[in-house]
Amino acid sequence: MIDVLIVDDEPKLREGLRTFIDWEALGYRVVDTAANGNDALEKYANYRPELVIADIRMPGMDGLQLIQRLREQDPQLHILILSGYADFDYAKKAIAHRADGYLLKPVDEDELMQYLHGIKIAIESERASEEWQHVTKEWTREALIQMLLTETEHTSEDRRQLKERAEELGVLWNNYQVLLVALHEELADSVLSLLRKALIESFELHDRGWVFELYGQVGVLLKEPLLAVEREGVYRSIQAAIGGMEAEFTVALGTKVSSLDEIADSYCAARELMKLHFFLDDGKLLCQEDAHCEYEKDYSEVLPSETLADQIYYAVDIGNVDAVKSLVRQTGRSFIKEGFTEADIKRRFVEILTSVMGKGLKQYPEMEQQSKLYSDMLTEIYHMRSIQAFYDKADHFLQQMMTHVGQKDKHREVKIMLDLIERNFSDNLKLETLSGVLNYNSAYLGKLFKNETGEYFNTYLDKVRIEKAKFYLEEGFKVYQVAEKVGYTNVDYFHSKFKKYVGTSPSAYRRHASSE
Repeated sequence: MIDVLIVDDEPKLREGLRTFIDWEALGYRVVDTAANGNDALEKYANYRPELVIADIRMPGMDGLQLIQRLREQDPQLHILILSGYADFDYAKKAIAHRADGYLLKPVDEDELMQYLHGIKIAIESERASEEWQHVTKEWTREALIQMLLTETEHTSEDRRQLKERAEELGVLWNNYQVLLVALHEELADSVLSLLRKALIESFELHDRGWVFELYGQVGVLLKEPLLAVEREGVYRSIQAAIGGMEAEFTVALGTKVSSLDEIADSYCAARELMKLHFFLDDGKLLCQEDAHCEYEKDYSEVLPSETLADQIYYAVDIGNVDAVKSLVRQTGRSFIKEGFTEADIKRRFVEILTSVMGKGLKQYPEMEQQSKLYSDMLTEIYHMRSIQAFYDKADHFLQQMMTHVGQKDKHREVKIMLDLIERNFSDNLKLETLSGVLNYNSAYLGKLFKNETGEYFNTYLDKVRIEKAKFYLEEGFKVYQVAEKVGYTNVDYFHSKFKKYVGTSPSAYRRHASSE
């Protein structure tokens, strides 16, 4: 739609023009009317219409003065003049001021529609031309940035031309820094589009840099270095933009540089950080400080991986959770020290875990019933994107083994506690209460329980309650009834616990269960 402002000091003529033709059918929209020149200027500033229809004779500021003032604000504005027979010579002066035409009062509808048709064609052409110029400039700017990122050798003449082009396109700054985002899998163009949009909103619209795409990655050429306090916010905004697509990504920040020639160095630094994403990426933006911290760590006292594999099994066999976690990380550090790649670390780690599982099967044949569970978990471990996530999955795998290894030798006290939880999960069960009944120190009993089950007492109790809650919800009980049945007096607290362990709300789970 093309916005129109009608200006005339005669109310009947203003409203007549506004109503006697079907503006919308012609592709126009009358945004407002004005009674004089000053009123027109104010309303023009508010609406920025592309067409003004104005009377040549008005009290105060006349039509010629209004045209002159409007032209100062927008040289491309389209204007139609209204005049009486007596003002014909005056109207010709208005046309000299590049008015699109004039209409004699009373306005002839056919003549007005003919003008509107011609003006619409002109405006649509101007819009297309402006859009094309914008797009080609964007393409040209991005092409320049891509060249600056990838080309490192420049002659003095190249540098002169690059500087001129950068200045022309608004890319000549005092500082530069490359922010780079890589998606870990081949994804639909819609994900790249969402990512690009998020970066444009965060940086281009705030005049902080220009977005580019290169080799399947999206980035920003920043005009000022990204502050440390801003990094988490940038990471979270990217996560929010593409989180719904379940896209895994890494964000890296290159070095700060101060000339066009050095932009490629910042880009290369960001790409090198990308290669270290497995070792450094823990849900945050990667920068040079992280790389230095990781590789300045002292790994001089780690044991050979073969020895660590044996120790991991012994720790699992006796149910020592803390020792397992420590040994998993020592094993990872030993592989890093030996210079293993991500693929090598995953392969060797899975070999160790498979060996530990094999030893467990020999000692406890009943574990065979869980073989598929362990195979699936090993597959999941292989697909972890960062070493921290890898460690957590390995911990979980080994803790699952602990729940099956040595089942026959479980402490009598822990068996009693498990039985009490199973039969009395709806009661206000507390470790302190049970420790008094079993005549143990509560801290010791809690440690004993965790060593045997792999879970803290309260966590285990919560999980049992949530499993019972799922059953009641499937049976059609209301959420508040289920909360009470499984021992939660506060429905909101039950809601948060259920969502934590199940991944959805109780009401959503109930709806899903009832629909099946």
